Amino acid sequence: MKFLLLYNPVSGRTNFKTHLYEIESIFSKSNHSLQIYESKRAHDLENVALNESANYDVFLVAGGDGTLNEVLNGIMRAEKKPSLAILPSGTANDTAAILGINKSIKRSLNIYFNEKPVMMDVNKINDQYFIYTASSGLLTRVSYDVSRRHIKKYGYIAYMIAAVKDLSHDYRYPLRVKYDNDKVVSIECAMVLGLSSNRVGGMRLNNFSQSKLNDGLFELRFFKRVKSFWRFRLLSSFIRGGKKLREDLHLVSKRFEIETSSNVDWNADGEFACKGSVVIETYKEAVSVFASRKVKKKCFPQK
Repeated sequence: MKFLLLYNPVSGRTNFKTHLYEIESIFSKSNHSLQIYESKRAHDLENVALNESANYDVFLVAGGDGTLNEVLNGIMRAEKKPSLAILPSGTANDTAAILGINKSIKRSLNIYFNEKPVMMDVNKINDQYFIYTASSGLLTRVSYDVSRRHIKKYGYIAYMIAAVKDLSHDYRYPLRVKYDNDKVVSIECAMVLGLSSNRVGGMRLNNFSQSKLNDGLFELRFFKRVKSFWRFRLLSSFIRGGKKLREDLHLVSKRFEIETSSNVDWNADGEFACKGSVVIETYKEAVSVFASRKVKKKCFPQK
């Protein structure tokens, strides 16, 4: 197979260039070919993925969730879609963890050389595609507001510090949600969290849902802005693995139309996506990805 390694040189705390020799050495002993491209600027990899999709069988993406999101948006706009494989080198690496891929380059490449990819759902918020999460309200800005300097210095702790600071803000915003074609609900929230899996921000939320990665559905949790102790209530849900609180609303659908204030920020896969009202929809089995055997059995049920 023909692989194109797309990597982000500033992702995470380490310099990925130090791993290139090991990767090239492993490929030289295989019957697969490898080309390498280093990202030059923001959104560079999206354009490269779009323009090079027809020339490769697999895009090998090295970076964090934001890097993978760039490549995904390029692939989804291309006519021919290569398979996605990940070499996690970011800070949280949620997508890699969801797919059962760890930071061992040798072990990961062994999966990509010997396993068959599976078809995975892709989600979209307005014009931006994403893999596993979309959110608004509390904690939404944390993943992209933390400076690169602080990430290099403190790693994941930098996000935790920013999250604690964000808790001091008073989030309260109205939403009107249309789902399942004709069902409508109105609610005032402190946070909206959407997931297609059970992990976000480096945390496992095993009680959030039992969702699969190829069921064509997306799940949204609306954390209601109650009168008292709302921060404590919201945090208690996360501490208990995403357990739904009595006052909160949890919806599952393939399409949501959400009307809200124009100043509400939305995050997708850890990156800023858009402001205001949104349409979130799921494209069933839209992209080919590599995953561990354990994850394929658990999260990709076959018909």
